[in-house]
Amino acid sequence: MTAVSGVAAAIAAAFGWAFYDLARRALTARMTAWALVAWVTIGALPLLGLWAVLAGDLVPRPGYAAPALASVALNVAANFGYFRAFQLSPMSVTLPMLSFTPLFASLLGAAFLGEEVSARAAAGALLVVFGGLALGLRPGGLRIERGSAVMLGVAFCWSATLLLDKAALAAASPQLHALVLNGGVAVGGLAALAAGRRWRELGAGARHGGRIFAAVAVGASALGFQLIALTLLPIGAVETLKRGIGGLSAVAFGRLLYGESLTLRKIAAVGAMTAGVALILI
Repeated sequence: MTAVSGVAAAIAAAFGWAFYDLARRALTARMTAWALVAWVTIGALPLLGLWAVLAGDLVPRPGYAAPALASVALNVAANFGYFRAFQLSPMSVTLPMLSFTPLFASLLGAAFLGEEVSARAAAGALLVVFGGLALGLRPGGLRIERGSAVMLGVAFCWSATLLLDKAALAAASPQLHALVLNGGVAVGGLAALAAGRRWRELGAGARHGGRIFAAVAVGASALGFQLIALTLLPIGAVETLKRGIGGLSAVAFGRLLYGESLTLRKIAAVGAMTAGVALILI
C-alpha cells in the first residue's frame, strides 16, 4: 500500500469519526448522558472481546493495573462530559474543542515525560488557543459556552489518558487494554446510574437499539480506517486530518441538521485550530 492509500484511509477515518460524532450527538436528544455512556460502551464489547480473543494475549504483565485503572476513571469522566456537552451547547461550538487534545498532550508530555516543546509547537498551541477562544466565547462577552467548557475538560481528560495508556500498553496488548478500557467505562456508567437509582434511564437504550448499533458500527469502521492510516502515514498527518475534517463537519452538520448559525468567525476559528494542530503534530 502507498502513501496515497494512507491519505485515502486517513480521510475515510476522519469522515468516519465525524459521522460517529453526529450519531452520538443525535442520541443525546433521546437519552441521558450516563445511559449513553453505558449503552455505547456495552454495544462495543462484543467486537472488542472477539478482537482480544483472536489476538490471544489476555494476560497483563506487572505494572499494568495502576495506569489502566487511572485511565478507566478519566475515560468515564470524559465520556460523560462528551455527551453532556452536546446537551448544553450547539455542536458547532462544542465538538471542535477536542482540537485542544494534542495541545494538552504536548504540555503533559513536557511536564511529566520531559518531552521538548519546540517553537513550532508553541506557535501551534497559540493558534489552537486563539481558535478555541474565538469559537467558544459568547459574542459580546467574556463568558464561554457551557458545553464548550465541558468539552474542553473532556479534551484534557483524553489527553491525560494518552500518557496513562502509553504506560499501560508497556504491560499489556492493545487488544486487552482496549477491552479493559471499554468494559471499565461501561461499568462506570452502570455504577453512576445505580448510585442515583436511575436504572429506568437504560430503558431508552432498548427503544433506540438500532441507532446505538449504527453508532457503534460507524465508530468501529472509523477506528479500522484510522489503524490502516497509521501504518502508512505519520500520526501527526492522521490527527490533523481528523481534527480538521471533524471541526469543519461539526460546523456544517450543526448548520444543516440543527439550524445552528454559520458565521465567518466559526469557520476561521476551526481553521486556526486545525492549523495549530498541524504545527504541533507534523
